[in-house]
Amino acid sequence: MVDKTRHADRQDAETSDRNSTHSVFSVTLPPFIVRVLERRAEERNLTMSALIEESILDGIMLDEVQRMAEQSPHFARIAKVWIRSERTKEQGTG
Repeated sequence: MVDKTRHADRQDAETSDRNSTHSVFSVTLPPFIVRVLERRAEERNLTMSALIEESILDGIMLDEVQRMAEQSPHFARIAKVWIRSERTKEQGTG
């Protein structure tokens, strides 16, 4: 049996990916971790999203991204959009 709701959510996410540099992603964490992240974000003057994004990016290797881009034109496209967006932000603040 196909879960049509799940498929529809994936289609919505893919459509959103084409139009945005970020997707909404919900995660459940223990309260103490949330408090630590809030404190770190405040200390560094970042949003929670920016802090978590930075932490995740630290763990992603370029070769992994390159392999995924070779396997999926959609992935390659959304990765390029994000990279362009980050460069634009850096040039605006640099």
